Amino acid sequence: MNYSVDNIKEFILKFLDKEAECWTKRQLTDLDDYNQSIKVLYAMAIDDLDEGFGIYYKKELVLDENPVTYKPRHLYKLSSYKNKIYGDIWVAYVSIINPRSESNKSLLVDGFIISEIDDEFKIIGTMGVKLSRSTMAVMGWSGDVYNPSDLDIKKLGKFVATERYSEPDDRDDFSLKEYLKDK
Repeated sequence: MNYSVDNIKEFILKFLDKEAECWTKRQLTDLDDYNQSIKVLYAMAIDDLDEGFGIYYKKELVLDENPVTYKPRHLYKLSSYKNKIYGDIWVAYVSIINPRSESNKSLLVDGFIISEIDDEFKIIGTMGVKLSRSTMAVMGWSGDVYNPSDLDIKKLGKFVATERYSEPDDRDDFSLKEYLKDK
């Protein structure tokens, strides 16, 4: 596949839009439509990673009295790496689900690791910020529990480049520093 960082950005933005759509539809009563959206979201990742997204197929939905239309997460930056196992991989650094403020007032909290699998882009791993249990201060990154790949987030590979889109807030003394790193 011949691709550029724009192709990766397009993929992750579609993924983030679909994720927001799934969270929004979860509050409504059209079960088939909701489960179809989940199926499309899960198809954008490798098998078994779906539980790491925190949203699941349902057998019934309950209408929320005050449904919220979820907004996609903010994309802060994309970093590319050469990995021994997967070849080219990218990490999309993003905000929380349904950010309630502008990108510069939100924090960097998750990373989606992307690679090409069978001529398609797929999410192959996830990572989230690691918090101190006593102070809730951000301590760095951790691989999420449901990361089924053999990818070590501490050894993503040889760093190639970063493309930055929007600065996050720095009230956690982590997000902006992480955003500015070439990694």
